[in-house]
Amino acid sequence: MPLADSFDPVLAPLAGPFCLQADTLLDLRDCVVNEVRPGRCVACYFALQSSAAERAISALCPLRQWLEERIEVVAFGASQETLETLPLNLEGKNLEGFCREVMAEFQENRAYALDRIQLEFRYKAVAAEQAA
Repeated sequence: MPLADSFDPVLAPLAGPFCLQADTLLDLRDCVVNEVRPGRCVACYFALQSSAAERAISALCPLRQWLEERIEVVAFGASQETLETLPLNLEGKNLEGFCREVMAEFQENRAYALDRIQLEFRYKAVAAEQAA
């Protein structure tokens, strides 16, 4: 099932409370419909969260759950081999803080004998298709 089929019912209720962030909502939908730029989806979530009035923050819960179920963080080694995947957990207050927490997790709790580890977001559905 295309991601957009399950996404539109999550996105539609946000149109009212986030009408001033219409560009962000449209950018988010475009990324999901085309199944590209999952990192942009995460950035859009944090942009919506930072602009949300206190009463509208709870409206983002279904979006957060949808993103966490369908996007993951992947660690790659120098030759692009997948080292591990981490579940997406959007508890942070902003994108920078979230990224710093993920990087700290690798610096403090991993022992890969590599000079460099690349982290990126990817859709779980795309990863499943590539594995098949």
